Amino acid sequence: MASPIATPARQDGAELFGSFHLGDTELVLPVTAVQEVVNYPAAITQVPLAPSYLLGLFNLRGRLIPIVHLGQLLQLPDGGAREASKIAIVEFRQGRIGLLFDATGEILRVQPEQKVSFSEGDGSAMIGGALKLDGGNRILQILSVDALQHLHDMPIPKVDANESGRQRAAQGQRRQGVSFRVSDTRLALPMGAIHEIIRVPELLKSVLASELCLGMLNLRGNTVPVLDFARFLGLPCEASATTAAADFEDPRRIVVIRQQEMDFGLLVDDVESIVSYRDEELLAIPSFHPDRPPLFTGCISRAGMPDIILVNEAALLSDAIVSELTQGHRALYTLESEADRGQRRRGVRETYVTFKLDQLMGMRIDQLREVIDFPHEVMQPPGAPAHVRGILNLRRKLITIIDLRALYGMKGYADLPGAKVLVVENDEEQFGLIVDAIENIVTIDAGDKIGVPAILRHQIELPLRNDMREVVELSDQRTLLLLDASPLKQRLSSRALH
Repeated sequence: MASPIATPARQDGAELFGSFHLGDTELVLPVTAVQEVVNYPAAITQVPLAPSYLLGLFNLRGRLIPIVHLGQLLQLPDGGAREASKIAIVEFRQGRIGLLFDATGEILRVQPEQKVSFSEGDGSAMIGGALKLDGGNRILQILSVDALQHLHDMPIPKVDANESGRQRAAQGQRRQGVSFRVSDTRLALPMGAIHEIIRVPELLKSVLASELCLGMLNLRGNTVPVLDFARFLGLPCEASATTAAADFEDPRRIVVIRQQEMDFGLLVDDVESIVSYRDEELLAIPSFHPDRPPLFTGCISRAGMPDIILVNEAALLSDAIVSELTQGHRALYTLESEADRGQRRRGVRETYVTFKLDQLMGMRIDQLREVIDFPHEVMQPPGAPAHVRGILNLRRKLITIIDLRALYGMKGYADLPGAKVLVVENDEEQFGLIVDAIENIVTIDAGDKIGVPAILRHQIELPLRNDMREVVELSDQRTLLLLDASPLKQRLSSRALH
């Protein structure tokens, strides 16, 4: 619960200070610098590439506040437990930050003769002075707000996109991104930045291999260097990328991004979902290096869901390490001639989201609005058919949740709470299609698609037969059944729910 701090007008030259406890140390801050004091937040978003003293960000009434570990800066012992800690929100020229304390103290009214200011020097000293109270028997150190502003890699808060967005008469275009996990951090890239997502194959050796570059792969004649994204972001690394492609239980994926006719891959721990957002909904992420473009565009923050940090595609592509890897591999490894590459690229490429529904299926990504987790609570309309699980209010839009297994005459879901929902749109109506799990994002050549053989079509239930007319063989020898959302959406829209 927030504790606002008032600043009454002083007529006798006295100054108000608030005291805070940090272990056995008691510090004070001018009340004019403290906006409020809040409890330690339940959810904190870790920021990759942040300085070690930054614990993370938390959402305070629609604004992301960096939490500074003051004890680390002052080289004080860390108590470890955080639940009872307090965060003092300090405001200065650059914006707001939160200072971590163990507990609040008291409000002190201090006369000028009780305050001792230390020599400022270069302004970097964290303790800017002291208060002599109780006749000099009690000495309290004054924390320098000015020194906080000059910390190395101090977070530079930005104006929140949603604040400026509220001033607009109309909302911007809704965008899509693919979210994935790197260590314990949730990240996302805009949909347009991703060429495809593949399983982790056995990587080829590269003379440019390093801790960051794990090796390379041959993707349809293209050399693709693979970057360990966790190490790149300074996050804890999980297992190495040496697993062969046959290990289908491995959740890790390589996110392939195209950089001026040269692909490169990012090894991530798990691809989670497709998220939908508008620019004005993003919370601003503080930057740490004013001399280079920020790597993160903003944060997708929604109640009851982990925060997702949106990666700035342009900053990632212009990064010196990424440029060096792509240019170096382009110069050293050429797996096909330019003429062959041009001939190959003349084919129409289509991108599909693949998922499990007993078998491996795929839906064109342009037919999807987003992918969400299966909702725990939905409204149950009376008299609805068996294939309708209920109605979900998703950001003030009603979505009919469709049980695809019931619709297609399949057996029930083995793990319904862990299922995913594909959100599709038909004019103004939206449907959520329940599938077992999301697999990958793959790009295929339209010429590689073949019609479902008649002998196989006769074995498929009639409703599914109408929606699935083509298949394609993937590079790992698996068959992908292509589900066309268009006839499915039309059929669902024409049916009454009850």
